[in-house]
Amino acid sequence: MKSADAIVSLIELARGERRYSLESRETEEVLNIALALLSELGVAFDRIDRLERVLAERTGMHVADLRAIDYIDGAAAQEREEAMNALIARVLRIRLDPRTRREGGSK
Repeated sequence: MKSADAIVSLIELARGERRYSLESRETEEVLNIALALLSELGVAFDRIDRLERVLAERTGMHVADLRAIDYIDGAAAQEREEAMNALIARVLRIRLDPRTRREGGSK
């Protein structure tokens, strides 16, 4: 099972009414999405910084050269696409939550 599928499966298992602390559900959803993005970016920036420093130290390459490498085909590109899908699922989990009923009977 891919990471994005696992996240969606966990979200679908949620039970009970989703409670909101702000007056507007939409405002709270945007806030939740923004906070999820902030968390994801913080983790990503930390990991990128550590990896670039270790790799530059061990190979003698310049960081700019490391950043210039582009994978557009093959297994690496597929893994990057799957990671992006998982990121989108984590960030937009509030919109995927089945406990959140949209006006007009839709989700």
